[in-house]
Amino acid sequence: MRPGLERIAVSGMAIQFDPQGGRIDEMVIEPSPGAAALRPLHKAPWAATDEGLPDIVDLVERRLAGDFFCAPFGKQPGTPIHGWTANGRWLATGKEIRTDGCLTASYRLQEEVQGAEVIKELSLRPGHPFLYQRHRFRGGQGHLPVGHHAMIRVPGGARLSFSEKRFCVTPNDAPEPDPQRGRSLLAYPQRSGSLAQIKMADGTIRDAATYPFESGHEDTVVLAEADAAIGWSAALAKKDGFLFFALKDARRLPETVLWMSNGGRSYAPWLGRHTCVLGIEETATGCHASGRFESTGALSPQGLATGLVLDEARETDIRYGFGALPAPQGWSEVADIKAGHSDLTIVDAGGDSITLPFDCAFFGL
Repeated sequence: MRPGLERIAVSGMAIQFDPQGGRIDEMVIEPSPGAAALRPLHKAPWAATDEGLPDIVDLVERRLAGDFFCAPFGKQPGTPIHGWTANGRWLATGKEIRTDGCLTASYRLQEEVQGAEVIKELSLRPGHPFLYQRHRFRGGQGHLPVGHHAMIRVPGGARLSFSEKRFCVTPNDAPEPDPQRGRSLLAYPQRSGSLAQIKMADGTIRDAATYPFESGHEDTVVLAEADAAIGWSAALAKKDGFLFFALKDARRLPETVLWMSNGGRSYAPWLGRHTCVLGIEETATGCHASGRFESTGALSPQGLATGLVLDEARETDIRYGFGALPAPQGWSEVADIKAGHSDLTIVDAGGDSITLPFDCAFFGL
């Protein structure tokens, strides 16, 4: 474990947390005694090395790995990319172990976000292959785009599925428009009713729900949530041996941003070596409506949040989490994820299902 990382663990589950940048550097799940441990999160090839990088590369990209919370999401004036929550210092404020074994580690961001104090709570429960995350904003002014930035790497490919979405769009501008620096393959901007019907720049249609669908490209797709309190995302990576799934408060985070990073950047630190990486990023930005990763402070025409609105007189929180299982034999695609009172049922398109222990009260259910 790299110096500075903190290990947080319960029976069957552990994470490594980096207080410098607030990153979940690694997740390790032990499905059963004797079974191979799962490590579903991605780590960039340069993240654990001391190779020299240009000074313009912010900390979050220098140590790119796992998941981190972005406030603001994207590149906004006056802060590093993805904000101080992904580049600043998180100070430990304590650990609490409940009678049921739930372990919660709490941190406070040293820097303020638009005048708000930000508290991070990371919770693990024995026997739950899931990390529960809560971010609390106390006070502050204005509004900003926010989101979680979980990443997996699937060289063997993955089939993607989601809670019901209204539509999907690509932003106004391609991530890599300059062929001297990189390559994007999708059409920008576009709107589609399905991830399986995405238009390429050459006019052809591809099924982007199977990733990767091409090599040597950098692309982004934004999915807009339908009416649901809890949204979910899943990636079944059969050849790589895991099923990744994430749940969120869809009222706070009504978008899913898919960052398809598959060798499409030729400049440092990427150098064409960042391949088969998929960011499954649960966000609140205006991109689903405006094509830009910005906040308006108001609901979009579709009635969805475009960001987080801060208030000096109150506290606002964002709840999200993710986990993983060994890829079930015979499964082809997750068809549904259902939250019960104290469990979670994941259903395959063929009808098979797996039920897990789950704290639905975390999401207010």
